[in-house]
Amino acid sequence: MLDRILLLLWSRWLRLRGARLAGSARVNPGARVHAAALQLGEHARLYWGCDVLTQGAGRLQLGAHSHLAPHCYCLIGSRQLQFGSHVAVGPRSMFFCHSNGIPADAPATPFTACHIDGDIHVGNNVFIGAGCIVLPGSRIGDNVVIGAGSVVKGELESGWVYAGQPARKVKALC
Repeated sequence: MLDRILLLLWSRWLRLRGARLAGSARVNPGARVHAAALQLGEHARLYWGCDVLTQGAGRLQLGAHSHLAPHCYCLIGSRQLQFGSHVAVGPRSMFFCHSNGIPADAPATPFTACHIDGDIHVGNNVFIGAGCIVLPGSRIGDNVVIGAGSVVKGELESGWVYAGQPARKVKALC
């Protein structure tokens, strides 16, 4: 009972600080977030140990009936990380809207000075297994399953199971 009261108080505190949370959305107090960067749909959940790092106009949108499991890491910066409805993300998955990159002239350029930025969009009815890494600019279509430990870069077409590093089509969904 006390846990439920604390959860409701935490949600109210986040709303007062600018979070846009549907009435049934929940953010665990153990999640580290910037309230004004959050938008959660009905029955959306952000579990404990999640780190959501934003700055400026950076935003995390989590659609209805979606969740980010414990210990997810979202490096959004000033970009957008959008999840559709009915999305399940496994524990310890990572989403990078901002990352270091290796340019063509790598020997002459310090790696710390090179960055890749891009919004990440995840469609509806998507399952992302534990420990996945999603890189800047990735677009995941609707009705997609991504196997645990996969690395996603680029566009994943709707209606497929993907797995591996980098993630590749394994089989079509029924």
